[in-house]
Amino acid sequence: MAAENVTEIICSRIATSCSRAGVLGVLPGVIGSLQATEALKHLLGVGELLTGRLLTYDSLSLRFREIGVGRRAGCGACGE
Repeated sequence: MAAENVTEIICSRIATSCSRAGVLGVLPGVIGSLQATEALKHLLGVGELLTGRLLTYDSLSLRFREIGVGRRAGCGACGE
């Protein structure tokens, strides 16, 4: 058994393909562009960052939604 075949067998059992998981082909590119824009805004110090907000995207209806997210006092990453 060739090494490529073993890798393909393992990956097919562990990872679900995007199409089977319900991810549209262009979706990673759309979300990646949004993330890159957010990173550039942070690095350049321009615009309004999504700090304290979660942005969701419904690609079937082409709608965005923002959900406010607060800090938790006991959180090691975002707490005070």
